[in-house]
Amino acid sequence: MQCICFADEYLPYDYSDTRAVAIKLSPVRDISTSDEIYEGQEVDFKVRKNVYIDGFMFLPKDTIIKARIETIITKGMNGFPAELIIDNFKIDNVHQTQLLSTCIKAGRNYALLVYPIKWLLTPIPFVGSLTNLIQGGQARLKTDDVITIYYYPYWK
Repeated sequence: MQCICFADEYLPYDYSDTRAVAIKLSPVRDISTSDEIYEGQEVDFKVRKNVYIDGFMFLPKDTIIKARIETIITKGMNGFPAELIIDNFKIDNVHQTQLLSTCIKAGRNYALLVYPIKWLLTPIPFVGSLTNLIQGGQARLKTDDVITIYYYPYWK
């Protein structure tokens, strides 16, 4: 029987350093699932305040950072909300593997309200089915919303 060992020298990465830099961002324009947006569309975010690493300025305030809309989930019946997933943030001279940057925004979820009403109305023929028409809320990311992504500068 052969033993396979994985020593640190054979791994192409080192994620042992957990020091992270928080980068606070806001969208330049409102983003909503009710608008004409599509998966793969680039969106712009701006840095909310100066970001420093080891006393040196890394990103000045109002720097534009591009990201991409990865997934759009439309709102559904029975109060299920729409969801918007934004990822793939691009920062100059930063490798994608050094960022934890997924932003997930969901609309209002009315399912906890709809299902009790649905079960309450079920004994009355066809009335419980009318609650199927209630839809959840749209996912919106406004210009005054703040999201945080994390940059791990010491990851290789």
